[in-house]
Amino acid sequence: MQQRLIVEGSDAIALSAILMKKGLPPPKGYRNPTKFKKEFVKEAGSISKIQAALGEQLDTPDVERIGIIIDADDKGATARLMSLLDFTQKKINVNLPKAELTEKGFGYQFTDNLYIGIWIMPDNKNEGYLESFIGSMIAENDKTWQFAQAKVKELAAQDFCQFTTAKTQKALVHTYLAWQKTPGLPMGTAVKAGFFNVETALVENFADWFKNTFTLE
Repeated sequence: MQQRLIVEGSDAIALSAILMKKGLPPPKGYRNPTKFKKEFVKEAGSISKIQAALGEQLDTPDVERIGIIIDADDKGATARLMSLLDFTQKKINVNLPKAELTEKGFGYQFTDNLYIGIWIMPDNKNEGYLESFIGSMIAENDKTWQFAQAKVKELAAQDFCQFTTAKTQKALVHTYLAWQKTPGLPMGTAVKAGFFNVETALVENFADWFKNTFTLE
């Protein structure tokens, strides 16, 4: 049995660090870090290439469990989910009785040998992306976080601001990371360093989705 995690970009690095912090074992057959990165994780490259990446895995023999993590962005979680499900049903010619996106994502046994789980960042409900998920792991009373929010808001009001409103959370999280004891760590490394709190309800939901989607060691 093979398992695959499809992501838009390099999200898997930060997310695997979060799951390790939560104490989850690796997917069965992918304990080796090199095998995890090269075989288990499939980076589509962008949201527009997600369906192609999914189609490739659906055509790969012995792939029985597929997890997909994509951003809601400004399209909305439900629209993202339905797009993937419409593609899957047409690809494998199986009708889905009911599609339900809950706080713990989506999961369905399409055939005896195919289970697909889908998580829409940040929380299967709101618009956003990975950084929105990561930002939820920072305490609201964190002084550096509060200061970053104030400064990013101040910058956003200037006519020379380069980021769009949709990218505000990305600017916030990376500003916050730039002001840590070790400035500018990548998100995955920052998770390992303890800069974020993994003991939240949202992270717990994500961990449950991962456990339901994949067979773990």
